Amino acid sequence: MGFTSIYAAERLLESFFRISTLITAPLSVDDILQNILDEVVETMGFDRGIICLLDDEKENLVTKVVKNYSPEEVKRAFSSHLNLKKHDCFETKVVKDGHYLVLEDSEKDPRVTETDRKISKMYKRGSTFYAALQVEDEAAGMISLWSREKSKFSPEAINILLTFANQISVVIHSAGLFEDNRDKIKMLLRLQEAGSQLNTCDTLDRMHEIVIDSSLKIGKAERALLYFIDTEKDKFLISDGRETFVDEENKYSSKMKGSIIEKAFEKDTIVVRDAVQNNKVMPVFDDYPIEIAIPLKIRDKFKGVLCLGKKGVAFTRDQKNILDILVINAAASYDSAIMHSMLSLEAKSLKTEVETLKEREDKILGFHDIVGHSAKMKEIFRIIREVAGHDTSILVQGESGTGKELIARAIHRQSNRKSKHFVDVNCAAIPGTLLESELFGYEAGAFTDARKRKLGLLEYASGGTILLDEIGEMNLSIQAKFLRMLEDGYIRRLGGTDNIPINVRFIFSTNRDLSRMVAEGAFREDLFYRISVVPISIPPLRERGEDAIILAYHYIEEFNNKFNKKVKGFSEKSEEILKQYSWPGNVRELKNIIERVMIMQNVRGVIKPDNLPAEIIEETPKNSIGMQLDDSISLDSAYPVDYKVLINSVTNTFRNRVLSKVLELSKGNKTAAAKKLGISRYALIRELKKLELN
Repeated sequence: MGFTSIYAAERLLESFFRISTLITAPLSVDDILQNILDEVVETMGFDRGIICLLDDEKENLVTKVVKNYSPEEVKRAFSSHLNLKKHDCFETKVVKDGHYLVLEDSEKDPRVTETDRKISKMYKRGSTFYAALQVEDEAAGMISLWSREKSKFSPEAINILLTFANQISVVIHSAGLFEDNRDKIKMLLRLQEAGSQLNTCDTLDRMHEIVIDSSLKIGKAERALLYFIDTEKDKFLISDGRETFVDEENKYSSKMKGSIIEKAFEKDTIVVRDAVQNNKVMPVFDDYPIEIAIPLKIRDKFKGVLCLGKKGVAFTRDQKNILDILVINAAASYDSAIMHSMLSLEAKSLKTEVETLKEREDKILGFHDIVGHSAKMKEIFRIIREVAGHDTSILVQGESGTGKELIARAIHRQSNRKSKHFVDVNCAAIPGTLLESELFGYEAGAFTDARKRKLGLLEYASGGTILLDEIGEMNLSIQAKFLRMLEDGYIRRLGGTDNIPINVRFIFSTNRDLSRMVAEGAFREDLFYRISVVPISIPPLRERGEDAIILAYHYIEEFNNKFNKKVKGFSEKSEEILKQYSWPGNVRELKNIIERVMIMQNVRGVIKPDNLPAEIIEETPKNSIGMQLDDSISLDSAYPVDYKVLINSVTNTFRNRVLSKVLELSKGNKTAAAKKLGISRYALIRELKKLELN
């Protein structure tokens, strides 16, 4: 079908004229594109049309306007983008090639791809025309027009359509220039406003706020920071526009090493960082790949830098120039106020010795709020980092109160599933029949009280992590069904027949010996091997003595805040008692005891032995030195053993270990060592001499 034979040349000329007038129209780019698409569809006799433009990264085609789409189709068109690399379809082909495509029969054309079928499945196409939109020989987007009826495109019709496409490209280019000019005008107005505000401002905090707020708007950035150095006093002042403080302990200055802030100080010029070109420069703002640092030339003893970070497109030349002017204006205003402000902030930041002691220097957070600094806990933290990124099943084993759920939550937060649900199920707290329905769900009518369908926790946790606590308490019948689910990857609700895929990361925990349960027939052997791909064994608190004190101080800090108390810590004897106690209830028991002491006891300053519960003091040996005789004595010799020689040897060995240990605990003080052993100092010296003789 020849379109030019249907529509008169006068109407085409009128349409071209109307499109040309849009170049200077006071409309947004989207409004202009909508008017153009309406003209093309109506003038050329198509049923529908769409215009897509490339995003800032030139990677995705983004829908800008549509014509004659249903509300559902409009929603779908604007919610999904076509990626030039990932999607193989006519829309992306014409953009990459810069040509046009004609489909006289869109359903039977051999070039149609699976992506094309998905795009057009909601609407039956007869004939389709695709054309690239180019601005200064660079792809800008595409236009697609189609009709229900199958039609032939004459050369005249194609030339007219290409003329329309060229006009659209010119309009896009012109409208883009107008928008750029509008942006430049907005930036200049903002710069003028900031200059006026700085001239009438005499406080440094307000100056920080003006500079930060203005720079964020001019640079279209998300993060901003002002960083100053007092070169004479070696002090660092930092402001984010809301808070200003002196970095007395140089916590932040260490992060600036190797960053663009350091580079801007060294070069005294604007420095730009992006993740591709400057990957060796350390970031100032985490997760913000584009950064700019502009030095502030203040008085000699001060140096300053304004740093901005953003995630979108790079800073334009106009943004850099206007930001530089903003910083020059700000530097002049800073000269008169910065000295007074630095002195004022230093006075506010001074702390008394008592306040410094109250700081949480002795609180060591191990990993994801799990407190621990022992070698065993560090190894567990390492394992968590290694396994968190995989979907392997994990079995967390440990005594009650050791923090198995905390470990499971740490794995979830460290994994790529952290944005999804974390569901914990206590198998011991839910009866067997109810546990099955909780995990798998049920259909309406599956049993007497099942009035409507219920999703199981396995479905609810889809995409996330599920913790099955006390897995050893799951009865054998549910174990069999659970094993089947692990092997097949889907479930069936109670009373249902549909196979429902399951996408869940499983973590299991128990305080029981599953190996022994397998041997006794109380736990399925095949299930045991499926759930224990990566076993994590949490040591009891008695095996990580150094963590007991760290945890105790951590809970003192927590309950100080909770109960408005001012307990500083423990006496030396109290710490010794806490170290020697066996902690059968592990971390949970320690926390409960600290809470009880701080509620019930009127503690002033430090917690003393008198403040501790009687059960802890009674269990702790008064003269314990933490020694045990090992079972390393070998009696497997083929010849008879000389009993007297053996006993004498063992006695001397053990005496040596006991005396060495007690002297170590007493730091070489013989009087203190003798007191720990309950003997006199002379008796201790005689024992040491016996060792020398032997």
